[in-house]
Amino acid sequence: MPIRYALPPDAEVMAEITCAAFAEFEDFDVTREQSTANWRRNLLGEAAERPRPHHTRVAELPDRTVIGLVMGGPADPELGHDAEIYALAVRPGHQGQGHGHALLRAAAADLSADGFGSLAIRVLAVNERARRFYTSLGGVLAGEVPPDEVCYCWPEIAALL
Repeated sequence: MPIRYALPPDAEVMAEITCAAFAEFEDFDVTREQSTANWRRNLLGEAAERPRPHHTRVAELPDRTVIGLVMGGPADPELGHDAEIYALAVRPGHQGQGHGHALLRAAAADLSADGFGSLAIRVLAVNERARRFYTSLGGVLAGEVPPDEVCYCWPEIAALL
C-alpha cells in the first residue's frame, strides 16, 4: 500500500474519509464542506512553506484510491510531548487491515527525522476502537484532555518505527 504526501487536490477525499470515520460519534459536528475547506487550507499552507511544518500523508490502494490519512507536527505544549498526530483516519471498510498502523509509522518516521523525540495523539474518550488501537501499538494513556478527549503518548517516538 503506497503512502505519499497529501496534495491540495486530495482535500475532498480526505474530508470524505474524515467524516466517514467519525460519523458514529455525535460530538463530531464538522460538515464535509467544512472539512474539505479545512484540509484544503492546511494542504495549501504546507505546499507554500518549506521545510514542512506538518506532515500530511495519504494511503492509497494499488488503483490509487485514497483510503486513509495522517497529519502530524509540533505538539500543543499542554500535552508535554514534542510531536502530535493531529488527525489519523481510515475509511471504515478498510479499518483493521494495518493501514492505520502504516500511516502512524510513516508519520512517526517523518517526525523523528525532523528531530522530534516523543509523540502524543488525542482521541475522543468514547472512541474505544481507537483507544484499543493506540494501546496495541504501545501508546500509554497520558490523561484526559477536557472536555471530551484523552491523550495517548509514546515517550520515545522510535517505538513506532
